[in-house]
Amino acid sequence: MAAAAPLADGLIVLLPAQADAPWHWWRVGQGGIGREMAFDAAAEAAPWGDHGAVTVLVPAADAPVIDKPLPDMPVAQALAAERLGLAQGGLEAVQHLAVGADEGRLLACRVGTATMDCWLALLAERGIDPQAIVPAALLLPRPERGLMLADLAGQLLARTAEAGFAAEPGLIAVLAEGQEQSALTGDELLGRLAALHTAPPLNLRQGQYAPRRVSVFRSANWIGLARMAAIAALLALALMLVWVVKWNMDSNAEEARALTLAQARFPAATDLDAAERLLNVELAQRGEGGASFAAPAAALLDILRGVPGVTLRDMGYGADGTLRFTAAAPRADDVNAVLIALQNQGWKVTVPPSLAPDPTGATVAAITVRAP
Repeated sequence: MAAAAPLADGLIVLLPAQADAPWHWWRVGQGGIGREMAFDAAAEAAPWGDHGAVTVLVPAADAPVIDKPLPDMPVAQALAAERLGLAQGGLEAVQHLAVGADEGRLLACRVGTATMDCWLALLAERGIDPQAIVPAALLLPRPERGLMLADLAGQLLARTAEAGFAAEPGLIAVLAEGQEQSALTGDELLGRLAALHTAPPLNLRQGQYAPRRVSVFRSANWIGLARMAAIAALLALALMLVWVVKWNMDSNAEEARALTLAQARFPAATDLDAAERLLNVELAQRGEGGASFAAPAAALLDILRGVPGVTLRDMGYGADGTLRFTAAAPRADDVNAVLIALQNQGWKVTVPPSLAPDPTGATVAAITVRAP
């Protein structure tokens, strides 16, 4: 058994071997093991009140233990191999198999699942969810030879070098012939109880009977987290709405300021669109702005410098701000290059559905250019 460690507050409970027998229990604290207590589970309420970690000892008659050397392999593999060996025969549905390792020895125990269910149900009725369920025979230290005996609250226990079991008189009489016998009593018994509570060599709460672990998804306060997330989302939405309102107010203020400045020059303007139309008319009259002759003509001439094969046959400008010209080139690709360049600069360009050659063989196109 592992070296002694400071005792954690809690209980050690011994389940009775007969259903009508009293329960026995010991209080565990920093001062050690308290005195043995008993109560009638059928007639009395559980007397222990608040408690910490609980170790439950179960009758040796229902949970005999096999004790043998660990094989020459890692402990985890040895335990798995022993479990598989015990499971042979297809009895997993009716028997619970538990294994453990202690001081170089392999411990194994086979208990009926109905018995395990009954024990856990009885303990749950008394408000106990034990951290460990241990065969009572493991309270005895393993003797190198002979027979070790003890009387634990009226339950007779026996252990040899190969097994731990209930000390039935007939069986003990046969095993004791020609062998040494020793008994565990008094302070030695309490010391073993303390060591077993601190580090049980074999815990039946494994496999399907292992204590349930609390999942992080179950332990988290998801309702509270959901509320916090909803509040955070609402705050973010409120902040966005505040900024949208602020930007709209600023935009409206700038538009109102621009309209005021425009109305100082164009009193007939009722909104920004009207002010923009009046401004474009005046710029056109002056020959300025994007709708003037100078802007599209300058753009066209600048593009023609990069396409020397294109020549202008005529050019005209309308009062509506449209520049009309006829372009001619030896190849249609040269005319297309001019059109693409004008469009890339943002001008609104119109062309005939198809380019046709004139009698000289040159490709000719009548094109219009307007500000967008």
